[in-house]
Amino acid sequence: MKQVILYSTLNPFPHWAGSENLWYDLVLNIENIKDLHFQVCLADSPVTRQKAKLLGMSGVSTSFYIHHNDSIIRRNLFRIKDKILGKKQRSYPWFDLIGKEKADLVFFNVAALADLAELTYAVDLCMKNNIPYWLLLQHGYEDFFLSSAEEIERVKKVVHNAKRFIFISYRNRASLERAIGENLQNAFHSVNAISAEKLRKAKEQDDLYPLGAGTRARFFNLGRFSPRDKAQHKLLEVFSGKQWEYRDWQLSFIGVSGFGRESLETMIKYYKLDPNRICIIPHIENVLEEIVRHDMLLMPSLSEGTPFAMVESMACGRPAVGTPVGGIPEIILDGQTGWLSSSTDVAAFAEKVDQCWKEKDMWQEYGRNARELVNKEYNQDNTFATLIQLLESDAK
Repeated sequence: MKQVILYSTLNPFPHWAGSENLWYDLVLNIENIKDLHFQVCLADSPVTRQKAKLLGMSGVSTSFYIHHNDSIIRRNLFRIKDKILGKKQRSYPWFDLIGKEKADLVFFNVAALADLAELTYAVDLCMKNNIPYWLLLQHGYEDFFLSSAEEIERVKKVVHNAKRFIFISYRNRASLERAIGENLQNAFHSVNAISAEKLRKAKEQDDLYPLGAGTRARFFNLGRFSPRDKAQHKLLEVFSGKQWEYRDWQLSFIGVSGFGRESLETMIKYYKLDPNRICIIPHIENVLEEIVRHDMLLMPSLSEGTPFAMVESMACGRPAVGTPVGGIPEIILDGQTGWLSSSTDVAAFAEKVDQCWKEKDMWQEYGRNARELVNKEYNQDNTFATLIQLLESDAK
């Protein structure tokens, strides 16, 4: 069997988020990958330990390391060591497995564009041992740039020597190509997708709780609280507009941490909004059941990959209002599956939410269109078949 070492680079603690879903579901699909054996390397945390147990039940090997950002002492010790040895780049001991274990392919799940520069050490090990490697990018900033000529060269080295660079958003690819000033020849496009079983369950939930069943418009935002990326604060600014004062609406934030709740409650007061109109819901396991209790996904993101939250919501027949970042324009087809803002500016987004409100008679049609698009383009049965075929052919 061909051996694949897979590194998930998400940081910080607990080292797990939506950016792990694609590789995790792919590796769990092990019965369809008969010629490959995966060894997954994860930064240690209670969440990754739990995921490792489930991976082990499917025959996937896992190992753990302590990330430098989880230990100031370890981080400083390795920095001193690198400085004494005169290394131009930081060394990361968890990548040493590349030179110690027999591998036919190394698979890097890269959380964000900024993480590419940190892979130089790992790439040197791959090249030294003549092992091909993949890069899978999950997230990119629209305004991504590098800070020096040296950093650009480091990223070019990482990017150009990859056997294959998988993007889940065309806009993320464009951001990287602009930053390094070159078009990539090894680029491949895929998407974050969900299983056929989850698509079936989403349809069942939609049948139980049809869109727009009540008179109140039930808006929602789904995902981790991160104003820098997800811009949840912009939703509160939108609904503080005078036109919303006498409209019948509710806004829910789903999947919010304790700190997120505190921050949102502070901003609700700042924007002088009625707290009874806004629900803050913590992380829940069965997110589909919560999605269908709402009507319209609002995603004013400033940066994205392919947002799983949007894929899951549309699988439930819920259309969306979103911004033109990452993979959002690939799934929100304006006037078909939702409403796409012209920019990330709050005024532009507010205009689209207002249009959405006035076109409530289109919600059910857009919801049906959204579900059809997800069933066709964001179904793991389709996307994984191609990835598995490429994995088997690219492993030397």
